[in-house]
Amino acid sequence: MKVLKRGAAALLVASLAAALAGCSSGASPKEAMMDAMANNQKATGMTYKGSMTFTDLVLPPAAADAAGAANSAMTSTMLAFLKGTVINVHGSVQKSPMRAELTMDVTLGSGDVKLNASIPMIITEDKTWIKVPQIPGLPLPETIAGKFVEIDMKKLEQEQGAADVAASPQVGQDLLKALVDSLDEKTYFSEPEAADVKGLASDHKVDQLVRFSINDVEAAWTAIMEKAAPQIIDILLKNEAYMKMFKLSKADLEVAKKELEGKEDGKVKAAVEEMKKTIKINQLDVTGGITDDYLTYEGVDLNVESTDSAQGMKLGIHFDLSLDDINKEIKFEYELPKDAVPVEKIQEMLGLPSGS
Repeated sequence: MKVLKRGAAALLVASLAAALAGCSSGASPKEAMMDAMANNQKATGMTYKGSMTFTDLVLPPAAADAAGAANSAMTSTMLAFLKGTVINVHGSVQKSPMRAELTMDVTLGSGDVKLNASIPMIITEDKTWIKVPQIPGLPLPETIAGKFVEIDMKKLEQEQGAADVAASPQVGQDLLKALVDSLDEKTYFSEPEAADVKGLASDHKVDQLVRFSINDVEAAWTAIMEKAAPQIIDILLKNEAYMKMFKLSKADLEVAKKELEGKEDGKVKAAVEEMKKTIKINQLDVTGGITDDYLTYEGVDLNVESTDSAQGMKLGIHFDLSLDDINKEIKFEYELPKDAVPVEKIQEMLGLPSGS
C-alpha cells in the first residue's frame, strides 16, 4: 500500500512539475498535451521565469502542541511569516552539454516585516553548485558567505544512492504521460479563455490554452489506481534511476503490481478509500499556454489538506512560469565556479559526518 501511495502521489506531483509542452493548432486538449510532451522533450534549450506564492499554510496540530504553550506565539508568528511567501525564479536550461541555472529570489513575510534572499544554483551532469545567500541579521563565516558550495553528484550517488539529476526531466515526462493516458479527456481537460487564466500576462500571446483539472477526487483516484498506477510501476521497473529517485526497490514494486492485478478483490477500491481518508484535494488546476507548438506558459493552482486530524496540514500554492528562447543559443548568467567551497568542508564546519 505504501508503494501505491507513493506512485499516485508521484503522478500528481509530476503533473505539476513537468513541462506540459505545446501542441498543434486545432488539436484536442488531450492530444495537445501528448504532442506537447514530445516537442518539449526535443527542445535543445530554453530560458524561463516565474513565481510561486504560498496562498495557504497550516501545520499539523501535533507540531503546534510540540512547540508548547510558551512557544505558541512564536509558532503563530512563523506561520503568518511563511504564509504569503513569494519565490521568484528565473534561469536557463541547455540539453547538450547538459547544464541548467536556477535563481530563486525568496521573500518571506509581508507588510513591514520581510526577509529577502537570493539563491542561485548551477547544475551540470556531474556537479551542482549552490550559492550561500547573504542574509541580514544572520552572520555566516566569511569562508562561505556569498560563495558557491560544490556538490559532486557522482560521488553523492555512490555514497547515498542519489538519483541521477539528468534523469529528472525525463521521469517527469514519463509519469505525466501515464497520468494523461489514464484520464478521460471530457472530464479532466478543457480549453479556457485567456481572460480566465489569472497568471497569463496580457501581452503573452498563445495559440492554444489547455487546462487539466481534478474536481471529482474519487473518480480521479480510481482511474489513477486502475490505469495509471500499473503503467507507472512498469516504467519504474524498467529504469533503475527512476527507482532510486523515489527510493523504491524492485521487490516493493513487484508486490504493488500483484496488488493491482487483484483489483477484483476490491484492493483498488480499498486503496482509493484510504487515499480519501488521507488527502483532500480542494483544487488542482494545471494550465498550459502554447505558442508555435511549444509551451510558453504554465500555471498551477493547488490546494490540498490532510483529512487526518493528527496530521491536519493544509497547503495552498499558486505558480506561474513563462518560457522563452526555445531552441535558441543559451547565454548563462554565471560562469562555472572555480573557487567553490566543497560541501565536505561545510559538513566539517557543522560537525556533520561525511556523506550525511
